[in-house]
Amino acid sequence: MSDSRKDILKKIKKCLALSASSNEHEAEAALRQARALMEKHGIDDQDVLAFEASEQHAKAGAQSSPPLWEQVLSNKVADAFGCQVIFSSGWALSPAKWKFIGCGVHPEVATYAFQVLHRQCKRARAEFISDKLKRCKQATKTRRADLFCQGWLHAVSGKITALIINEREESAIDAYVAKNYPSLRDLKRRDRNAGRNLSDRECNDIGAGYSSGKNAELNRGVGGAEQIKLGAS
Repeated sequence: MSDSRKDILKKIKKCLALSASSNEHEAEAALRQARALMEKHGIDDQDVLAFEASEQHAKAGAQSSPPLWEQVLSNKVADAFGCQVIFSSGWALSPAKWKFIGCGVHPEVATYAFQVLHRQCKRARAEFISDKLKRCKQATKTRRADLFCQGWLHAVSGKITALIINEREESAIDAYVAKNYPSLRDLKRRDRNAGRNLSDRECNDIGAGYSSGKNAELNRGVGGAEQIKLGAS
């Protein structure tokens, strides 16, 4: 979106806010001005609504088909901070991204949370592979490490409460997605353990991840308006 269009939308939003004034004449004048600006610049109600939302992104771990555990993490974080998340595939020199869409500071907070938890999970995964899976074949290492991550995320999920957003914010997010991503497709799940009957050893991998995930930490204040607290239990 160009800066000039952003400025116009800001003016319209300000006029619409003034249209709620208790002063009847002032409210009518503000509403007329808002409608005049919208008609002049080809802006509709959905454009105005979508302007209330924004997005921030975090680098994804795969260019086209992220592993299931990373998808789960992105969804849990999005729910925790009142956002919708979409995956944007990478190409050439442009890395794939997880895009968190929400209102206010929520996208920034969600992106930060995803980045921190993603780093912690990857670090714990690498340590688990080094300690427990050194003698396994590469495919087995990857598959069992995914189970470890599954357990890790289960532990973290137990500490996160989904943020309930109001109907206006939800509508703004939906409008933003509809305007900016009209051709979204379902993301294919890359589950390396799909359809398997897990052995006791593999179940223990999940348990090891759960134990490790209980030590996850996430503490930060954003703009003095939002606090993230996720301490070890």
